Amino acid sequence: MRIKFLASFYSFFLFALFGCDDQSMAIQGSPQLNNNVSNSPSNLKVNTPSAAQTHEPALVVGMLATHCKSNEAAYINAKMHKVVRNPDENTAYKLEPTDKVLSICVAKDDSSLSYRFGRVNDIGLEKEATPDAPFGSYYRQVGRIGESILFFSNGEYHYYIINSGGMGSGVTVNVYKNDTLITELFSGNDPYDDFVIATDLNFPKKLVSEKQPFNKQMQ
Repeated sequence: MRIKFLASFYSFFLFALFGCDDQSMAIQGSPQLNNNVSNSPSNLKVNTPSAAQTHEPALVVGMLATHCKSNEAAYINAKMHKVVRNPDENTAYKLEPTDKVLSICVAKDDSSLSYRFGRVNDIGLEKEATPDAPFGSYYRQVGRIGESILFFSNGEYHYYIINSGGMGSGVTVNVYKNDTLITELFSGNDPYDDFVIATDLNFPKKLVSEKQPFNKQMQ
């Protein structure tokens, strides 16, 4: 009886000291979800390695397809929607999903800068900047929205890739045929889900020239 009493007392002492049995300890040792922390993409960014750690441009990590190759860094990856203006008298615009992806890719050795647009593994349009025909770069302020615009021409067609910041969010592609806007695309407003943009990536100076856009509507 004395031995059983001591064993029971010892078990009680251990439980009081550690507050759990072996199974509870195993549960505590495993990863747990923190219900007070949102699992939104903005919180996932906290665990992204810095550019200094990875020796890569600081590309925001997201679950988006890309046309960029292994020897390239992505400046922009975005799922694109067609913008339909005034679909009815009560709606200013609506977005129609497409299966197209936009990627702006920069070679890691700064030897190339490319615009690619189309389905995954089926690029519909690719345009590469050259020293003789660099892409244009322009910044403008529209109210509280700052817009960084990368653009190029392909014959009579002019393409504008607009990265909105400040009070704005998302990636727009406007295509003009001479002075007429013929196509308007938009990614959506949600970073990570709709688009990702590199936060620290410098364009090769020989492939990008700061200048005003061809179309006055974009100036």
